[in-house]
Amino acid sequence: MTLTLALVIYISTTLLVRGYAGNIAGMASIIKPTNYYLITESDMSLSESRLGSEVYEFLEEYSIYTPNVEVVLPQIYIPITVEGETGVRIDTHLRLLNFTSFEFYQRHDYTYTLSQIESTEIIMGQQIARSLSSGVGANLKLESSEIYINETFSMVYKNNLTVANIIKSRQEYDLEILGDINEWLPILGMDYHSFIEFKVLDTREIEQIKGDLTERFKYIEITEEQQTQNFIIYATEEVIKTLTLLQILFFVLMLVSISYSIYTLVKESEEEIFILRSIGATKTQIVGLFMLQAVLIGIISSILSIIIGYLAVSGIVAIVSSIIKLPFLALNFELSLVGIIFLFALGLSLLSGIYPSITAAKIKVIREDTQ
Repeated sequence: MTLTLALVIYISTTLLVRGYAGNIAGMASIIKPTNYYLITESDMSLSESRLGSEVYEFLEEYSIYTPNVEVVLPQIYIPITVEGETGVRIDTHLRLLNFTSFEFYQRHDYTYTLSQIESTEIIMGQQIARSLSSGVGANLKLESSEIYINETFSMVYKNNLTVANIIKSRQEYDLEILGDINEWLPILGMDYHSFIEFKVLDTREIEQIKGDLTERFKYIEITEEQQTQNFIIYATEEVIKTLTLLQILFFVLMLVSISYSIYTLVKESEEEIFILRSIGATKTQIVGLFMLQAVLIGIISSILSIIIGYLAVSGIVAIVSSIIKLPFLALNFELSLVGIIFLFALGLSLLSGIYPSITAAKIKVIREDTQ
């Protein structure tokens, strides 16, 4: 029990650090360094922002005469409720965008090769897919009561959609549902965009670009997307540093716990060792016997620890996600990670068993209490 508990604590922290570090770091790198900017309506969130089509048209024309503005990506961001085939419902967002510009803006990994999708099809983020237990080809029920056609008219949207592909980039988009803006606009009849992302090649000219845009449109706000990225990266790095220190601490505690457990086993087995030595067992055989026990204990404890550690970590993250009302971020539980943890824990068990095994081999054949 002591060994299993020690391994559970160590493996749980390892899963948190290694298993989630990739996911969180991926989300932190939503935008790569410094030259990506976001246009929204002043003092509005992404889903509340309303940019008239004239902003996009102006910026697109502006990019022709100002080569420093490379990519212009208008998007519509709609709060939705989606229900999978298992009946699980999740509140998330439908992000409508142009996939050609989207891929040029930032490369992503998909389950299948990206191709044009129809108005009845969507691309789902992998975290949403896991939460809904819905893969490619699954049917989803999508509902939204917050689709505003214009200032005087809104609509309730309900429709069944098919998952055409799954995005697997470990980024913000993994928690959303994506649709082709060109296919959806005729259906929804929208005459606005929620926000526009654009890329600047030379950031030394950004103040001039901002000035040109805000002079033309007084109601817009331009922000550097890396401001959010920097905060996420900073917070992530601090958390991972703390977890890594805990991991080192638990490693030392586990090493002591395993050594103490096997040493206790040796002390409790002195009678058996005396009998084995009396009938001719060599010191090497005694060492081998206890090292074999250390291996068996290590294997059993490692398996139990990986299972318990995975459930514990997933449970903690699920509770935290529920409290802060964010979609559950599934653990990046790769087989290579499992293999490394298993081999490391097994090797540690062997290492911890060396001293107690040598101690067992030194037990005298003739006990002092029989003299």
